[in-house]
Amino acid sequence: MVVVDTNVLLNLYRYNQDARTSLLDTLDKFGVRLWVPNQVMVEFWRNRENALEDPERQLQQSIAALRSNLEKATSDFRGWVNRVSLDRASATILESVLENAFDEVIGSMERVVDSSGLEMERDTSKDKVLSALASLLKGKVGSPLNVGTYAKCVIDGKQRLDDQIPPGYKDKKKEARGDDFEVGDYLVWFQLMQEAKDRARNVLLVTGDVKEDWWRIRNRMTIGPRNELAEELLREAGVRLYMLKPDRLLVLAREFLKVTVSEDSVQNVELVDAQSTSESSDDSVDGWYLSSLVEVLRKLRTQAQVQEATIKRAVENGGYVSREEIYEIGGYEPGRMLKGFTRPVTRISLEVAADFGLSRFHPDLLTPVYAEMKAGFGWVDGFRVDAGIHDPLEKAWILLDMSDREEPSGDSSGAS
Repeated sequence: MVVVDTNVLLNLYRYNQDARTSLLDTLDKFGVRLWVPNQVMVEFWRNRENALEDPERQLQQSIAALRSNLEKATSDFRGWVNRVSLDRASATILESVLENAFDEVIGSMERVVDSSGLEMERDTSKDKVLSALASLLKGKVGSPLNVGTYAKCVIDGKQRLDDQIPPGYKDKKKEARGDDFEVGDYLVWFQLMQEAKDRARNVLLVTGDVKEDWWRIRNRMTIGPRNELAEELLREAGVRLYMLKPDRLLVLAREFLKVTVSEDSVQNVELVDAQSTSESSDDSVDGWYLSSLVEVLRKLRTQAQVQEATIKRAVENGGYVSREEIYEIGGYEPGRMLKGFTRPVTRISLEVAADFGLSRFHPDLLTPVYAEMKAGFGWVDGFRVDAGIHDPLEKAWILLDMSDREEPSGDSSGAS
């Protein structure tokens, strides 16, 4: 039997149209083998509004960032006008061209998201995703647990959290939300085991959740379900457990089920799943949310490429990069001062923090180290990247590379 997790259903609102159609067509191919635990639908309805708001929220964040960039671009342009003493009429025309270009891009973004369409989806009778799911899942959703069984599962689930027994122990921090949010994964798992036992069928679980309390992970890659989960299902239901992420399911569906799936759809699903899973799990370190880290790195890549490369080298080195390595990275002459080297990083971090409605980020991405001052008094030895943000940075680079694989590279005049 094929079981889908909550995130698979919620991300239907976040995928583009082609990816959404491909996934729905794939799930439809499984017919009566498709099954959804009741707890999945409970969580789907609980989180549906947030999923609906994601495209609009991301649109407004991006527009705010563009408006901020327009202000800076306009200021830079006016500085140039003053330096070359350009006449007022010509300056006004060029400034208008600049503003119109930004307005045209923002208008196109708004048309892509189609905010009015999102508002219609809030009306469940006009929601195309709900309409598709109603047809797809008819007769394929499990019944809710009775009161006594549910109460026992909550107790058992909380004990498993304390004992770090998969799945779900990574959700222990959700205790603060109340309503037994933290045992949601175990409730899904318990219902899955009961259905598998009744059907005496092996289970393929499709989930975008990539946390270690579901998967065996090697070299940051998911390679199969946790051994404890496979063993528990075999013991309790006498069947085997298999797991796939949605993007991998689409690749296999294209090959074996003859579903039409474009490579763009696979990449869209992979990117959306990676980002939404990290954000839903509150993957943050002292304010460095993954989505904001991606935006900081994106801006560094275009405005301060030496600084981005320096941060990456520091992470690769375990947290520190020497001034000699920076000379190598930037192609600088030996003896060049690095005064102000972190300014572009600080400026971009503050811009992104404002765009995302966050306070000033802590810890800083790049911190100067003056411990020995080998090059002389007041000369920096190198720079440090706090160990606590190495993993989020590596995840952010993966997301950035997936979303912008052909981004050109080169030196940045922002380095100093």
